[in-house]
This record gives sequence, C-alpha cells and structure tokens, in this order.
Amino acid sequence: MIGDTERIYRMIDEYAGRYTSVQDFINCHLWLDRLTEKTSDLRSSEKLLEMSKQRLISLISNFYAVGPGAYRLYSILEQNSFEEIKDTIFVLLYGEGELEDRIIMARRPGFGISFISQTLCFYDPKQFSIKDRISKIGICEILRYGKIIPGDLLDDEKGAVPYDDMPYTEFHKLITEVGKHFILKMLQTAGSEKEHLGKFINSRKYLMIDQFLRFCYYKSI
Repeated sequence: MIGDTERIYRMIDEYAGRYTSVQDFINCHLWLDRLTEKTSDLRSSEKLLEMSKQRLISLISNFYAVGPGAYRLYSILEQNSFEEIKDTIFVLLYGEGELEDRIIMARRPGFGISFISQTLCFYDPKQFSIKDRISKIGICEILRYGKIIPGDLLDDEKGAVPYDDMPYTEFHKLITEVGKHFILKMLQTAGSEKEHLGKFINSRKYLMIDQFLRFCYYKSI
C-alpha cells in the first residue's frame, strides 16, 4: 500500500520545515517526555497492581482518547469499576496470549481502540503505535488511499476506510512502513546532527511518528 514515496517525502519536508533546526524540533517535542513520565506507572506491573483509584484516574487523564474536559473520563468511570479498569489494563499489557486477543479482551465500555492503543503506546512508544481517528485520517491523507468518514474527533470506530476495519496489528505494520520513510527522511535532513536526532526519535519512535500523522490529519480538515 506504500506507493507514492515522493508524496510522503514532500509531506515530511513540509512537516520538518516548520522547525528552524534539529534542536528546535527536539525542544518542540519535549512535552512528550512529560506525558510519558506521567504515564510511567504503566511500565511496572507491580505499580499497576498496587495503584490507587486517584493515581489511576490521574494516569489515564493524560490519554488523548479521554479528550479535553472530564466528560469522557467520567463516562469511563461511570461504566466501569476501578478494579475492572485496572485489571483490563493489566491484562492488555502483561497478560498471556496474542496481542489481538488481549485487545479484544480489553474492549470495555469507553475502551475503544484509541484508548487501548494509546495505553500500549505510552507503555512502550518504541514498540506500539496509536490507532485513532487522527492517525487513520493521517494515513489516508499521506497515501491518498481510502475515504475519510465524517465523525467526531474522539470517535474510536470511524475515521477512514479501509483503515477502520483493519486489525490493530495490520494497521501497526502500515504505520511502521510510513514511519521508516519518516525517520529516514528526517535523518537525511539533519546533517551533522543526524546521530543526535536519531537517538531522540528512536527512544520515542511511535509517539514521534504519531506527531507526523497528526500534522497530516490537520492538513486534511
């Protein structure tokens, strides 16, 4: 499905052109480190099991899927008990079995694919990508393949076809392929700071790719 690489590179150039230097690019994305720090307890099974209700609420309030304000978070808490939320996240991150099976088990009221994939990505941004309305439309815009579906920004299920119906692991492979082009092009333009930029991007890999997809999404609206 990765066809017009020239178009992808043009969009990457446009994205990168917003920054005056490699250091400017890095400085503008340091907020992602604060976000991953606020969700760092996901990376400890012991902390997750021992987590208080207040800490859990504080943690998931950082997810993009919760959105601004308290309504979405309130809805999740209203439809699921504290223990149900905690146990579901634990099984998703630390349970046995294939990832797609764990994703299916994590489907609870208010737990759409955006919430689930963001849980995965904040747990390990070097391994898991985000699948939400923004990333699906971003991919559609980059590849010029598919059709954007009107809907709410926080709609988990709608974004663009055929990406809505793709299993997470298949969509993740597509994100990875686009991400390879993104990282390669960014490093090619970094000059003598290639190594510095490479270390920064690679340690935050899929969060950085997601920022590019969000840029492409906003170009489409």
